[in-house]
Amino acid sequence: MKKTIGILGLVAGAMMLSSGAQALDSSFDAMSKAGNHKFYVWCTGGADSETTQQGANAKEAQAAAASAAGNNCWPVWQGLEG
Repeated sequence: MKKTIGILGLVAGAMMLSSGAQALDSSFDAMSKAGNHKFYVWCTGGADSETTQQGANAKEAQAAAASAAGNNCWPVWQGLEG
């Protein structure tokens, strides 16, 4: 019984992870598209976070996210929200 419950928990967790991943396009081509780009923001001496930034492409969105995050943080592109 415990094994069955554990397996069901793993399946439910995998379904939740895959549903969010389907909406995020992390292909190389997505970097050149306009839209809402998602970033994981790494910070030195502070808490990391996630943010979404509108931009004509990933590079422009990253520059805008970097200026908003501050000097000790750097946004790492995760994908284009679909």
